[in-house]
Amino acid sequence: MTFFLRTSVVISLVMLVNGLFPVSLQAQNPVGFDFLRTFVGARPSAMSGAFVSVPGDIHNLVYNPAGLAALSKRQATLTYLNHLLDFQSGFLAYAQPLSNGTFAAGLHFFDFGQFEGKDENNLDTGEFGANSVTFALAYSRTVIKNVSLGGSAKLIRFEIDNFSETAIAADLGVIFSIPSEKWNLGVAVFNLGTTTSAFIESKDKLPLNVQVGASKRLAHLPLLISGALVKFEDEGFDFRFGGEFSLTEQLFLRLGYNSVGQDQKVDTDKDRLAGVSLGLGLKVNKFDVDYSFSSFGEVGSLNRITLIGRF
Repeated sequence: MTFFLRTSVVISLVMLVNGLFPVSLQAQNPVGFDFLRTFVGARPSAMSGAFVSVPGDIHNLVYNPAGLAALSKRQATLTYLNHLLDFQSGFLAYAQPLSNGTFAAGLHFFDFGQFEGKDENNLDTGEFGANSVTFALAYSRTVIKNVSLGGSAKLIRFEIDNFSETAIAADLGVIFSIPSEKWNLGVAVFNLGTTTSAFIESKDKLPLNVQVGASKRLAHLPLLISGALVKFEDEGFDFRFGGEFSLTEQLFLRLGYNSVGQDQKVDTDKDRLAGVSLGLGLKVNKFDVDYSFSSFGEVGSLNRITLIGRF
């Protein structure tokens, strides 16, 4: 019983701070792998995750592996995120273009910190920790002119105290490009897989979802716009919209909106920013330094910083 109380509290906090939807600490069927919904990378986050159709970025490892085929140089990236409630998160990835495609590997880590344990009689049982790690391997290639395919395999582990839950999953995607019109169309499915071991007996479901999106670089304005429609299993549709304005060849301004922000509103003055994101990007020689701010309204906000190197 003590473990179930601990698990319920931690999972509920994870779902709450990710700003996914209102959740009760007494939820009967919490989804333990909802940390997989957390955006990765400052650039895609500043564009509110509307990234399923934006190729040529190392973060395609997470948002649509098909986009990795557009990389022309080796890249490595590191992102740090100080999450709500002082949860700590990091993302590390490397991508290597090959003669017949692009290979990438990434590690996404969450440290949910220490919690005060209670038993069914509300008596202290000592502190316990919780963390998660996701390791992904991806491959992408252009199969015919202007059409790229990609896939990734993921190993996921969620640990609470001395108990753990593991899963294996795959992401699959395709990107269609129309170079003459500077359009890209992307389709991807995420978290196709199964939970291989449970904390005790009941296995949590993976957040299976499908995304369809389009992006376009405007002809007479230094602006990239992108939109995506997202459908999670057993949930309604959400939409994401983002833009990247090239202020100079080295400086970029990014804005975005995620309709999930509507579910984060609790009738306070901060509601107007729920779902809004923004950020800056700076290119310095072979390096990019990106920053993003994402608002969850009254719940709080997230700040990410990302460093990308090209070699």
